[in-house]
Amino acid sequence: MRFFFIVFLVPSLFLIAGPGFGSAVSFSDSSKTAFKTTTGDPLEKLTQLAKQEIGKKDFHRAKSTIAQALEYAEKNNLKIPYQLYWAQTDLALYNRDIDEAYVNIKKVCDLLKNSKSLSEYATAMNYRANIMLQMGKFKNSIETYQENILYIKKNQLKGLLPNTYRELAVTYRYAGTRDEEKKWIEMMLQASLEENDSLNQARANFLLADIAFQVDSNFQLAREHFMESLKIRENMKDSASFPVILGKISWTLYKMNLLDSSLKYYNKMAKISEIRKNYPFLANALANIGTIYRDKKENGQALFYYGKSTAYSLMAKDWSTLSWMNQDMSEMYRQSGDFKKAYECYVAYKNYSDSVQSQKYNLGLADARIRYEAESKAKNLEVLTLKLENQKFFIFALSGGILLIIFTGVFLFRQSRLNDKRRISEMNQKIAEITQANLRQQMNPHFIFNTLNSIQYYMYQHDKIATNNYLTKFSSLMRKTLENSQHTSVSIKDELDALQLYLELETIRFKEKFDYVIHVDEEIDTLMYKIPTMLIQPYVENAIGHGLVNREDKGLLQIDLKLMNDHIFCTVEDNGIGREAAMEIKKNRENNHHSLGTRITESRLQLVNSLYGTGMKIKYTDLKDENGSPSGTRVEIQIPIMT
Repeated sequence: MRFFFIVFLVPSLFLIAGPGFGSAVSFSDSSKTAFKTTTGDPLEKLTQLAKQEIGKKDFHRAKSTIAQALEYAEKNNLKIPYQLYWAQTDLALYNRDIDEAYVNIKKVCDLLKNSKSLSEYATAMNYRANIMLQMGKFKNSIETYQENILYIKKNQLKGLLPNTYRELAVTYRYAGTRDEEKKWIEMMLQASLEENDSLNQARANFLLADIAFQVDSNFQLAREHFMESLKIRENMKDSASFPVILGKISWTLYKMNLLDSSLKYYNKMAKISEIRKNYPFLANALANIGTIYRDKKENGQALFYYGKSTAYSLMAKDWSTLSWMNQDMSEMYRQSGDFKKAYECYVAYKNYSDSVQSQKYNLGLADARIRYEAESKAKNLEVLTLKLENQKFFIFALSGGILLIIFTGVFLFRQSRLNDKRRISEMNQKIAEITQANLRQQMNPHFIFNTLNSIQYYMYQHDKIATNNYLTKFSSLMRKTLENSQHTSVSIKDELDALQLYLELETIRFKEKFDYVIHVDEEIDTLMYKIPTMLIQPYVENAIGHGLVNREDKGLLQIDLKLMNDHIFCTVEDNGIGREAAMEIKKNRENNHHSLGTRITESRLQLVNSLYGTGMKIKYTDLKDENGSPSGTRVEIQIPIMT
């Protein structure tokens, strides 16, 4: 049985528009009013225009407008308004310049500190704390949030406490303190109740339920919070969130072995998903209903719902549901003693792995060639027969026969050309798919070889405890890697789980030489969205091996995934020694290692672009500090959304 996993607990910083972060509410309602009552001063007009362009995510024009505003202020010796600094903050975040963003938001806070715009100041302080979190300054971020909470309470500001508590809870989650995270979510719930904030009440209950389920395994408490979240959403008439919450409730009830209750809520989930035409959720609900009937030994009903789920899964191209559903069906047939059907379902389950897909591609390619040759012969025969018939007809009607031959010949020639192009395109696509699978199989041994080097290192150090710990994590990583490597693409959750294990191994290997932070946009559905297998890991490996381990002090690795209009924007950023220094060190070594992992990954991206008509892009940026010295490397990967 499976369920959808949705992450809602993400800081507001990640809601800024653009590849970097996207558009947080940089200007509050009070500042909007101020703009409406502008006196027509050019600086105010330019500032307002920059704000509007950022709101529309037109950052190119916003950059030009901000430059004009700054130039006008300098020429006329005018004081720069805090709104313009805030626009510069958003622009810097879009350009992934966190340091520049922090400098500008600090100026905003300084200008607002002693002003009458209390809510503006509190909003800016939360923004500043979020940027500190992006910089890896967890302690400073926490202190800023706590200071801001005291300020909000002292000035009795409404509408700010619930979100501030939520963002502070996020910071504690990234700092690895789950008890503090839970404490501040409870504070968020209390504040939202006092302020009659229904949306944050629903969010807080959902988050508390998730902690109770995942961390404490307290299914009863999780059920109560999920039910309360659903009740609030129903009162808000927020039907878009119903399938997710109903899925969570159903899965919780299943874990409590309350099959009839779980069945009731999965039926509700299926009904709403069908109304909303959300076929992946509908397929998931129907498959889980089938598994519940399987557990109740009602195999006839189970097969009925498995069949319905199969139809919707195929419609939605939901290979994940088809995969685990066939696995559950195989187990059902095995328990009932029908080993033939159990085997057939197991084969169907395995057919969604890359090894079987490669065989299908080869067979399909051969079949396409055979059909192409047969159809070509048939076409030639048809043309020849038609010519003979036209010659007979030519005896009776010369003029009409000539016109008919010309028309038919042109039509058949054009149709044949179109068919030839289509068949060639199909064969090229199959060849590209097979080539992509081969490239992925080349990368797996390279990845395993690098990880075994780490284990060998500890064995040479005669550190039995570390070796045992490393081997335990390595076995988990290998299991996850082998599972993922069976697929051309995997869910973002599976990719990040493997990446998390890899980073844990590397931090042990390099003796806490660096810290790392993984941020995922809350709008990204980590189960629904998929990316090519082992896409991110080679760039993380390069950041560690060439940049961070050569630092004299402790380094920081940041991995961000943001949801854009039609793609996911992934950033791997380190504050290592930079690519130039790394290449110099690499030249001085006797064994000149070539980065096979990233080279193969880039080859795979080119094939994926060709195969699916997508626009995956990779951009390398050498980071510099204020003195122009190397301060790290940023790799930006633009990944089109796959489901």
